[in-house]
Amino acid sequence: MSSNTNASFQKRWKQENTYSSRMHILIISSGDFFSTYGGGQVYVKNLVDEMIRQKRRVTLLSYVDRNSGIARKDYHGIDLYEVSQDAKEEDISSTIQEISPDVIHANGHKAQACRIGKSLRIPVVVTAHHGGIVCPAASLMNSNYEICKTTLSIKRCLKCVLGNTRGGIYAYPILRLFSEKSLLTIGSWFKRHLFVYWVTPTCMAGLQIRQKEKEWQGIISQCNRMIAPCYSIAEAMQRNGLPSNKTSVIPHGIPIPVYKPKPITTKHCRKFYYIGRICHIKGIHIMLAAFHKINHDDIELHIIGGTGNKRDARYMERYRKEYASDNRIKWYGEISHNQLEDLIKDFDVMIHPAVCLEIFGLNIAEAIAIGKPVLATRCGGAEMQVVDGKNGWLIEPNDIEALRNKIEDLVLKGFSFQPADFKVVSIEEHCNELYKVYQGVLDNKSQSFNRNETKTDTL
Repeated sequence: MSSNTNASFQKRWKQENTYSSRMHILIISSGDFFSTYGGGQVYVKNLVDEMIRQKRRVTLLSYVDRNSGIARKDYHGIDLYEVSQDAKEEDISSTIQEISPDVIHANGHKAQACRIGKSLRIPVVVTAHHGGIVCPAASLMNSNYEICKTTLSIKRCLKCVLGNTRGGIYAYPILRLFSEKSLLTIGSWFKRHLFVYWVTPTCMAGLQIRQKEKEWQGIISQCNRMIAPCYSIAEAMQRNGLPSNKTSVIPHGIPIPVYKPKPITTKHCRKFYYIGRICHIKGIHIMLAAFHKINHDDIELHIIGGTGNKRDARYMERYRKEYASDNRIKWYGEISHNQLEDLIKDFDVMIHPAVCLEIFGLNIAEAIAIGKPVLATRCGGAEMQVVDGKNGWLIEPNDIEALRNKIEDLVLKGFSFQPADFKVVSIEEHCNELYKVYQGVLDNKSQSFNRNETKTDTL
């Protein structure tokens, strides 16, 4: 290829893929786009709405829980493709080829998106929304209920995976004696030949971990860029083989509420609240134990949120019964977003007691944005949102006494903050940062294309 031809190609590439609304982005949601279960799904909804507001060229792929192939719909003037459970990968690939995006941004079905992107020569940007991207037990929390600092392997992860399998932990003392090869052989046999309640899921634990290893290796080898919302998940992914030059740490943004924070001075902090999923990894049991130990009758703990599965439901029921006699604790269940602002307007402090690696606390950002200080554990994402003593406080996870002491301190002394300390990243700012990443992977694709063309001409 001549230098003039090469220069002409580069000029045309930059004109066609400039940082503007003409860049076509395919967003793959983390599940059903219209579901509000989980911060990742709310994030995707906020992001797509912001792209539409900015008049960007965007198409959406949403995975839905029904059997009906692939259906195209309209969402505020953009194409929304709903992909069902029975859709084949080749059909999804053909749909994406027809859409012909410049960049795929995968928030869910990441391994599949990376495979399809590579086969179609479309750059893929992946966002990590939770520890499950590298953790076969999904939470990056080890069997001691601490944030996991190890690397993915069958032997290291076996106890955690069995702990997530009903009754599986009782088989751990035996299964831990087997070699990795033997665990895979046993798991493969049960997968092919026999399902026995409790036994089969337990015996397939090694196979489950190996599948996660393969999935993760496919993602890191085939994606063009990985978005980490906090440094903790970036470190976890790099510890498991993600190249640093493929990693961008970009905190999530949120729609900024109309309400503006005002100077806060509270002499007697009384009303504490929690918003989010009710489950073990969120540390609800730690929060309840700490609060229950405080001997003040005029304080309240308001717990807002629901459960996602039967295990979570059993967990919630257990602790509702355990603390039923403490009438200072109020349970609300799930509350619509429209009702939420009116409910929490008179509350003093939000508690975020997570014991797992929490990549980004959507509820933390929303609380700070309306001027509510946050008492959070050092769970990863919180350290990038809460500045200790400025817009909240940070304590170690799994520490009942530390949480109790901080709550009691706030009850006795109160607190004082200024509005300038309650800044969050807006979804507009976040969206603009993402477009810089998209442009970067397109530029790299252009350079790679030029290198390949030059090499071909030389040959």
